Formats: sequence, structure tokens, C-alpha cells
Amino acid sequence: MSMLRQYERLSAIREVLQGRLELHEARFCFGVDDIEDGTIHELRDRIAELSEEMSTMRSRCDRYEIGRP
Repeated sequence: MSMLRQYERLSAIREVLQGRLELHEARFCFGVDDIEDGTIHELRDRIAELSEEMSTMRSRCDRYEIGRP
């Protein structure tokens, strides 16, 4: 898989997770789910992991582009 396709795939996954996180946070704020089961923390952790991986990919691409004649 090309790096661009991988980056786009990670970005799409991150967007879905962010949507789920926003939903869980809203439900928690409005008392729909009175007990936090750890989902919010898991989503935040996974989003951070994806963001880090995407940042690493972006850095690799930037270095490759700079090094090209």
C-alpha cells in the first residue's frame, strides 16, 4: 500500500474514532451513561496513537521530498 493511501486510511479511522469520542463525551455530559466504562479514555489513546503514526509518516515524506533533486 502506498504511503499516501496508508495516510488516508489512518486519517479516515481517526475521524471515525473522533466522532465516536464526541458522542461518548456528549452522552456522558448529559447523564445518559452515568458510569464511565473507559471507552472515552480508550478512544483518546487510540486517536493519539493514530495521530503519532500519521505525524511520523508525514515526517518521512517531508524528508524524502526535501532530499529529491
